[in-house]
Amino acid sequence: MLTQFHVMKKIILFFISCYTLASFGQLVHDESYTDESFWKFKAELESCILKKDKTLLKTFLADSILESNDGCGYCPKEEFMNYMFPQDYEAETWEELLQIVRFGFFKTESESTKFPVKHEKEIFKAPSYLKYVNTDKETIVLGTHVNIRVKPALKAKIVKQVSFEKFKCDCNILDVLNTTYQTVDGIDWLEVYIADNKVGYVAAQYTSYHMNRELVVAKVNGEWKIISFYKGPGC
Repeated sequence: MLTQFHVMKKIILFFISCYTLASFGQLVHDESYTDESFWKFKAELESCILKKDKTLLKTFLADSILESNDGCGYCPKEEFMNYMFPQDYEAETWEELLQIVRFGFFKTESESTKFPVKHEKEIFKAPSYLKYVNTDKETIVLGTHVNIRVKPALKAKIVKQVSFEKFKCDCNILDVLNTTYQTVDGIDWLEVYIADNKVGYVAAQYTSYHMNRELVVAKVNGEWKIISFYKGPGC
């Protein structure tokens, strides 16, 4: 028999899910609530990030973490912390972590050979929209009422305003064009296809192209741990 507490918890989780779907459609949909122990882990991780507590963050890490194919690569915990939190980049790392966690996780099964530690098959990945976008060919506008312009310039005509919408782009390092990524007016602009091969330009900071890391959490020896904070090759 369900207690009043469990009934209320199910109601709260239902409304959290509905709010996510209503706000962002199917592109940003946090599935953390599907596993109570992971939901608790995520809440504690977000609190740690808000406090910017590096000592506490270490307790959320596996003994080895996948960072990239170059860079730090397959990093022991201490090496990962030193690499990701140099004095002149520490604030940016915390902000990047916070954004990724707040865009939620999706549940999937692990490609076990990809990661450096033994872990259970079920994993959670963030940001959640990675479930719905091919980052080599697509980008998502991660904001509301974001301007898309005819040229990469602040004074250029606005074609349309969009909110959490997906667009095609030449985002892969192999097919990137000279026009794909430009810096004008002190702003980095991403070229996207808006209709019938017509292009528009959006500030890259408001797109998933700009947030190019993937956070992976899995159970290691029965405890949720971060096993990857992966940055793939980009433009």
